[in-house]
Amino acid sequence: MRLLLPWLILFLGACAWQNPQPPASIANWQKHTEHLQQLDLWLLEGKLGYRDSRDGGSAWVNWRQSGAAFDLQLHGPFGSGATRILGDDNHAELQQSGEDTLTAVSPAALTEQLFGWQWPVDQLQFWVRGIPSPHEPTVLRTHNAEGTLAVLQQSNWQLEFTGYEQVGQWVLPSRIKGNSGEFSFTLIVKRWHPGDTAP
Repeated sequence: MRLLLPWLILFLGACAWQNPQPPASIANWQKHTEHLQQLDLWLLEGKLGYRDSRDGGSAWVNWRQSGAAFDLQLHGPFGSGATRILGDDNHAELQQSGEDTLTAVSPAALTEQLFGWQWPVDQLQFWVRGIPSPHEPTVLRTHNAEGTLAVLQQSNWQLEFTGYEQVGQWVLPSRIKGNSGEFSFTLIVKRWHPGDTAP
């Protein structure tokens, strides 16, 4: 009996770690994601900080999204007043005061001309809502007990969602930190306008 007792303890301990029922956070996450996928019309106002191995800066952000169409305005960076990136799934253009309008097939290609690296605008339209992009594989995802996203690894970026706020029926991120090698950004959302593109 004394020989069997240690094995019995190990067996019961192993069983205790196996929980066939999904944790409540998984169920909450699925419900939370399905709800947020319905939100495709919004405006956010906030501040973006960005950095690479050589330099960094910040800009005020005004981002309007209507379905696949986006209008992203950055105020303050690059010493040139307002910078505007707009487009949809098939087209993007960059407008800066006193400069010719640049076009590309994706906004990420245009941001490389601003930052020197590609800011993942295509994926960010999902990340800013606190959900992964459905167009890219997810490497890692962890979430909080209430179902909100905590950490996401996708498209060679690691993102930490360190703040949320309740805005009407929506629970939306208020602070996101992103890292990809030597490149990083922090987006602090000052004001959400879900369901509208005009404050």
